[in-house]
Amino acid sequence: MNTHSETRRLNDLKATNPYLRMGTDVSDLEKSIQTVGLIAPLVISKDNVILAGARRFQALLNLGYTEAPVVIVDNGELEKELISIDENLVRKDLDKMELEGHLRRAKEIYQALNPHEEFKSEPEVIEVKEMNEDESAEVIVKKVILPAEKFLNIVAEKTGLSPKQIHEAINRDERADHIVKKARQNGELSLSQTNEIVKLSKEDQIKSLPQIKTLPVREIKKFVKTAKTKGVEEAIKEIPKTPHAREFQEIEQTLKKLQKKLKQLELEGIEFEHFPRNIQELMTAVTDFTHKESEPHHYYNNEAHENHLNM
Repeated sequence: MNTHSETRRLNDLKATNPYLRMGTDVSDLEKSIQTVGLIAPLVISKDNVILAGARRFQALLNLGYTEAPVVIVDNGELEKELISIDENLVRKDLDKMELEGHLRRAKEIYQALNPHEEFKSEPEVIEVKEMNEDESAEVIVKKVILPAEKFLNIVAEKTGLSPKQIHEAINRDERADHIVKKARQNGELSLSQTNEIVKLSKEDQIKSLPQIKTLPVREIKKFVKTAKTKGVEEAIKEIPKTPHAREFQEIEQTLKKLQKKLKQLELEGIEFEHFPRNIQELMTAVTDFTHKESEPHHYYNNEAHENHLNM
């Protein structure tokens, strides 16, 4: 990378880069600059466009600075774009959709800048020989080789994400049709649902999304398997006609979390009467609802509950 450093007037710099995140709260950064000065210089192109350091730029302006140290990058457009993407990736305040789009674009640029490297589209499963745990014999184990592994490892070091997480994020962004992305952005689809839906072609995603977006993940898995073998139309016919499927899924997930938390508290010796009154009331209401058809099989004794609530 061709770079050199110097000082530039802030008024001469251009915050026109679409990757810059202007207008965010920089008060903590201002305090840091006032205390220890500007540690990292701004990164700009030779025509004064800011490539990295938008928040530092904003903080300096707010503090009344008129100039700042800069690193000037004299490279191709793709390399300059990659610098801006890297700046956003390491800051970790992107939402999930933005992160996935940035990762996908970073991969595209890396591929363009490294055409000699081989990029497979799917993970490859290979068999290798390894010693068993007590090192008494060799065993054959299966290992998954992710596509663009070198790129994934580079990004993993920058972001703290695992190579597998990065691969799955890029895969979602590459394979998801725009209506799937919009549904996910609007909170209509979870990450797990999206991971299954993108296994379909974009055309099939469009056809099936209205019918399957309320299904739990296990039903979407079945749908995708049927769609691939029998076609989307037949898979739609086989969708179980369960009303309120999405609501049931949300309740199931919530109850599983509650169950796990209650087990943790039980190990610490926490019993029902130790809970705050409002939580006791909520738990009583839930158990009353779930057992209104099967009295008197309550998880807790109602009379004991009333005694606790009247304390």
